[in-house]
Amino acid sequence: MVLDAHFDVLLDVLAYRKKGERKILERRHLPNLKEAGISTLICSLYICEEYLPEGALRNALDQISALKEELEESGEHFVLCRDSAEARRAAETGKIGIFLSLEGAEPLGNDILLLRTFYDLGVRFIGLTWSRRNYAGDGSSFDPSDAPKFQGGLTKFGRELVAAAQKMGMVVDVSHLNDPGFYEVADMMKMPFIASHSNCRALCGSPRNLKDDQIKMIADSGGVIGLNAYSPFVSDSESDRDPAKFFEHLEYIREVASIDNVGIGLDLCDCIESLDIGDRDDRRKNLFADHADAGRRFIGPLREKLAPEEYDAVAFGNFMRVIEKVLG
Repeated sequence: MVLDAHFDVLLDVLAYRKKGERKILERRHLPNLKEAGISTLICSLYICEEYLPEGALRNALDQISALKEELEESGEHFVLCRDSAEARRAAETGKIGIFLSLEGAEPLGNDILLLRTFYDLGVRFIGLTWSRRNYAGDGSSFDPSDAPKFQGGLTKFGRELVAAAQKMGMVVDVSHLNDPGFYEVADMMKMPFIASHSNCRALCGSPRNLKDDQIKMIADSGGVIGLNAYSPFVSDSESDRDPAKFFEHLEYIREVASIDNVGIGLDLCDCIESLDIGDRDDRRKNLFADHADAGRRFIGPLREKLAPEEYDAVAFGNFMRVIEKVLG
């Protein structure tokens, strides 16, 4: 069993269904997922800039609705999961379990009551920000030159969200938060929290990656860091943006924390054909073209590099431990 903690595939699902296509997950993505051995996906509700601010809520609801139509059409292959038992049952029956995650609180605006609405629709993970400012706080910019001159941490609404998410039983995700926001979340957490798709700043200086003390704080909570295959987060040098360098991030987290705090959060965007951010050639920066490629060049070799119990933990068990603890 393999769990990928971050996949933006719902962008494809909604875009192609609007064009009249059906069974997007099954036709466009299932073969690659199966080849890689993926049993569980955490699928983000990411809102593109064009929908902000007024269209964020509508777009997020559209993505959920499109997914539920997909599940009706391809129920023999995919199922929506809300807790660990449903995820394990899906894997045991050969289906791919899908968890939903808010990648940024933009759909909520500054209305805390909407969090319950998304929970009732099946959302079980929440990342407070993407790499931009919203009502919850400041995100971690991809390019430091794009960051606000004066960065803030969480807002009052952001702190309310963290408290409400914990009370409701949602997994809090700090990937994309800036440093001040990260430390505020860590200080508030009473349960494990995650960085679903982040690497180590000591090995690659992007502010999207985690400092050593941040890795330790996630580990101390019982949380997990999902390795991100976006190559500018793997190395500062283009010459060694490869699977070997990617594996170094796993080893580094093991040294700073433990093997029990490492997972997989590939963030594969090059295979999301509907994603239109910037020039297409400029976007092709993932280490792997799709999940099948990741399976051949990273997930499969990982089994050879790690002891069996270590591989099982990284591939599936560590994130599932958090899911069991927080979601039940």
